[in-house]
Amino acid sequence: MIIERLRETRVSARGHAFLLKLDALIVRLGSKWDVKSELVYEHLKTGFERRFQEPNWCLRINDDAWLAIIPTEGSRRGALSVTEMWRDLGNFFVGDVSEVPVPLYEVQVEDVDRFLLNPIDLKTWFDRPEAGPERVKPITGESTGEAVRTPGQGPQMTNIQRPMMVAATVTLANRTLRIASSNEPLFEMKKMVMIGHRLEPLVVEASDNTLLDRKALANMDWGLRELVDITNIEQGLKILRMREPDQRKMLMVVPAAFSTFASQRARQKITHEVAKAANEMGLKVLFEVRGLDGVPPHRVLEIVSLIKPFCMTVVGHVSSDRKVISALAKCGLSGVCIEYDGVKRDDDALSEYLGQLAAAAKQAAGACMVQGFDSYRQMAVARLAGITHASMKAAAMMSPRGAVATAKTVADGLAVSPEGREKLSALERPE
Repeated sequence: MIIERLRETRVSARGHAFLLKLDALIVRLGSKWDVKSELVYEHLKTGFERRFQEPNWCLRINDDAWLAIIPTEGSRRGALSVTEMWRDLGNFFVGDVSEVPVPLYEVQVEDVDRFLLNPIDLKTWFDRPEAGPERVKPITGESTGEAVRTPGQGPQMTNIQRPMMVAATVTLANRTLRIASSNEPLFEMKKMVMIGHRLEPLVVEASDNTLLDRKALANMDWGLRELVDITNIEQGLKILRMREPDQRKMLMVVPAAFSTFASQRARQKITHEVAKAANEMGLKVLFEVRGLDGVPPHRVLEIVSLIKPFCMTVVGHVSSDRKVISALAKCGLSGVCIEYDGVKRDDDALSEYLGQLAAAAKQAAGACMVQGFDSYRQMAVARLAGITHASMKAAAMMSPRGAVATAKTVADGLAVSPEGREKLSALERPE
């Protein structure tokens, strides 16, 4: 079927079909490949969809190869794009792969049931009619939909950029971590309007490529956590500066652990750099104090009072436990931020779960922000459950068509009724 499609569209004859062999990555990962292979292919698919829309497409061929079909780009630009995806893939899973020859092949249809693969040498392969001095831009992604309202009008669609990521490595006491930072889009849920970005890190243990969750970060040595927070903020500000002014919206959410804000040295560095960037880009600042589970209320109040003069407001980040949320009352916070736990729930169960969190947060501090939703479907349910603000995972940004449809559904105030569930089911993220 694949060969028939290539032959019918003639993309292989025009130099628009590319194959990546993943042997080098498999060798680097060793025994971890079995558990990480699905993540690798999902990473490639997500990166491809950030760059390209139909009629471009990609496909996993077998256990060690991935096919990219890019008819809308010249062959040279297409090859460079896949090369960038390979380097991004390597950097994320195993570290720098710049010394490894790019395992990229041009795909030709040789027979009714066979590919012909020609290795692509990036130094010589571009001696083609379309050749010319050209560079591939960083992966910033295409636009996706965002619902906004103007006075007297229904929801209209504007464009937001999908997040790009930058990464760095930090080491302390013989422990090395990789921090990949992105700008998660932050939405005000009542009108479903994007109002800013959260400077959000993914932290990976360099020794075994383990992605550290919230609990692992909370248990981290304070000195190392300080390095992680400062590195993430520096990288997040760098990404914001790379954006066009109209893509920055009006607010940046700057997260750091309670222990980091409690350090006078780290606090002064963060507040100085953030204030400088906010003034330069014309943005308001929301500080998010993480790791507040079990911290005495008077200590929370003390830290909030120290950083509040340097921002618009402060929220506290805790686990999704109503008793822990309630403990944040009278701490000087204007809201509570909770990381979505990723548990699969149907619409009714999700609405009940989020509604309880929203009620507890409202009683303790006011606003209820949920971080890290996987889909716009969850965002739609969250809005109806009383969540005031929410952000999407960088890797979960869906297609423009799905975003438009969901935003319209949310803007119409759809109740989670049998009819509502039927409409929401049509808005699942496309595979």
